[in-house]
Amino acid sequence: MIARRRISALLFAVSASSSLVMNGQEIDERAGRNPQALEKPKSALVDNKFRTLNDFSFTDGVASLVQATRSWREQRNCISCHTTGWGLAAQPIIDPRSAEVVDGRAFAQNYLTKYINGDEKPRSQYGSVEGMVVTAAFLAMSDARSGQEIHPATRTGLDHAWHLLDESGTWEDWLQCNWPPFESDAEFGPTLMLVALGEIKETNALKPQDKEAAGRLGNYLANNPPQSLHAKAMRLWAGNFWPDLLRKKEKNRYRRELLNAQAADGGWSMASLSGPNWKRDGGEGQTTTSEAYATAFATYVLLKTGLASQKSITDQGLLWLQKHQLKTGDWYTRSPRRDRKHYISRAATAFALMALAENNPEKSSQLEK
Repeated sequence: MIARRRISALLFAVSASSSLVMNGQEIDERAGRNPQALEKPKSALVDNKFRTLNDFSFTDGVASLVQATRSWREQRNCISCHTTGWGLAAQPIIDPRSAEVVDGRAFAQNYLTKYINGDEKPRSQYGSVEGMVVTAAFLAMSDARSGQEIHPATRTGLDHAWHLLDESGTWEDWLQCNWPPFESDAEFGPTLMLVALGEIKETNALKPQDKEAAGRLGNYLANNPPQSLHAKAMRLWAGNFWPDLLRKKEKNRYRRELLNAQAADGGWSMASLSGPNWKRDGGEGQTTTSEAYATAFATYVLLKTGLASQKSITDQGLLWLQKHQLKTGDWYTRSPRRDRKHYISRAATAFALMALAENNPEKSSQLEK
C-alpha cells in the first residue's frame, strides 16, 4: 500500500439513508457536498464495520487522517483541536517524509500570521483566541518533532500567545461552549501549551519569554484543580516536561485514577475521562463503553510519560485500537456533545496513530513511498 494513496475505494453504502461514508465522514448526496456539520449519528454505521485484526493497516490510517485533514482545510480553512490540530502534531511522527508535513505546516503558518499581521480581521472562530493559541502550540510541536528550528511563524505565534495571556495565567476568552475535551474549560489551553513548550524545551529552543509564560501557566494550574480525568492526564503529560507542575502526591493519584479507568476490554470510555462540564445535548451522559479517542489518548499519555505500572496496560490499549480500526482506515468516537458532529473522530485517529507509532517507532519509517 502507498501511504499517500487516497482510499476512496473504501466507500461503502449505508442503506438506512442516501449518505455514503468516506473516512468516517458522511457525504450527503442530495446536497452534492460533504457538509461536516451535517454528520449523522454513526453508532449504527460502525457496527460490523471494523477490520479484522489481520487486516489492520497503519498505512491506511495515515492516509485516512491526511484526507480528513486536507478536506477540513479546504472546506473550513482553519485549525481546530478536534480536526486539523492534532493531525498537524501527529504527521511528523506517523509519516515524517510525507508531503503533508510540509503542507500542513505551511497552511498553519499562513493561518496564524495573516491574523497576527492584520491581513485578515478575526471573525467568529476564525482568528479567535483559542485558534491562535492552539495553532502556535501545534506548530511548536511540529517544529520540535520534525527536528526543525523554531520557524519564524511559530515564534510569532508563541509571542502573540503570551500577549493574549491574561493576568490569571490562562486565556480567559478561550471558547468554553461545551465541546469537550478541548473547548469546555479554561485549563486545556495551559496544559496543551505546556506540552508544546516542553517539546521545544528538549530542543533547547526556549526563549526567556517562553520560560516566563510557562511559569504563569503553571501557577494558574496550581491554583485551579482539574475538573476531569482528561485534564488530570493532560497535567501528567505536561508534568513529564515540567517536574514542578505536580506534587508527588497529585501525580500518583492522577496516575492511579487513569490506570483504574481502563476497562476490562483494554480501552477507556469518554465517561471515565469526563468532568461535570461534559454535558451532551439533552442531558444524556457520556458513553460508558470504550471508545477510540479516550483509549488512544490515555494509551499515548501513558506511553509518553512511562507511567503505566506494567507494559500489559498499554499493550491492551494498543490491541483495542488495532481491533477497532474502521474499514475506511480511521477510528470513530461519538461526539461528547452532539450527534451529527463527531469531529472528535479526527483527533481519535491522530492519537491512535501516534500511540501505535510511539510503541513501534519503526512503523512510520516502514510506510512505502
